[in-house]
Amino acid sequence: MPSINVANISRLDLNLLVTFQCLMGERSVTRTAAILHMTQGAVSAALKRLRDQFGDELFVRTGTGMAPTRRALELAPKITEALGAISSILSKPNEFAAESTRRVFNIALSDDIEACISPMLVNESQSRGLAVSFAFHQTNSQLWKSALDDEDIDFVLCAEPKEMSSKYASQILFSSSYSCLYDGHRLNVQSPITREEYLSHDHVRISFDGRRGFVDDLLENEGIARKAAASFTHFSGALAVLVYGDTIATLPTFAAHAYARIARLTVSPVPIAVPAFRVFMVWRAAQNESAEQLWLRNFVIETTRELQYASRYVQSSSANGWHD
Repeated sequence: MPSINVANISRLDLNLLVTFQCLMGERSVTRTAAILHMTQGAVSAALKRLRDQFGDELFVRTGTGMAPTRRALELAPKITEALGAISSILSKPNEFAAESTRRVFNIALSDDIEACISPMLVNESQSRGLAVSFAFHQTNSQLWKSALDDEDIDFVLCAEPKEMSSKYASQILFSSSYSCLYDGHRLNVQSPITREEYLSHDHVRISFDGRRGFVDDLLENEGIARKAAASFTHFSGALAVLVYGDTIATLPTFAAHAYARIARLTVSPVPIAVPAFRVFMVWRAAQNESAEQLWLRNFVIETTRELQYASRYVQSSSANGWHD
């Protein structure tokens, strides 16, 4: 269990963090005072104490309201997580009855994560005789905020979400790196694929804009032009070309294994150094205390535990300079 500096915590009035959280969301002393049932003077006094505590202005008055400083933006997700944990301790026990409630959970995620996780969630729900069901919607690390603008979406699963703020809460679900996927019999290429084989065959590129991917950058740094036969903006779109064509794809390891099982393809480590990344659950911070939301997040964490164990291998391999 990690040690906690109790003396350090005792020096801070935790109510100040509530004021910080509200200021971050409202960007207004007047609205914060109204929400917290405080006077504006009390909010200003709390802000002064926060500034003294963290050694930063935190919020600067502008023509459009109280703008957070860079330090405030750095603190915001940590304070949101801390207040969420305290709130969950004080909240009533989870009373969501998944065995009898016919709730449809709406999950937005990218198609590579969907190929891996959706069967796990459905199978686990069926094996436990639950009454809930799932609806899966497409998003990605660039568009995840748009997904959560839809009030029906319960949470998002995506890799390294961009532009987090205190409006959202998040948790790392697991880590991964990349693998190669191809038809080993068709290409007459076994696993592990060699660097020479990797560079000599045509590739399918999968990227957000369909124009360029991280593999292009890695190879270009070595003065090598990637041989891309086709480009796709979705992982599942490349599957037919891998089945019926003489091509290789580089995609997240968890997705490579999922697609390999579906289409009987070959998975291999990538014969060049590739990065690791993290897959996050992201949800609206206002739903931290929702019983059904808590149940859903715990259900996903428990169901994907094998991916979390695999994450430890990825992290260990990353430390040794090699990513599977």
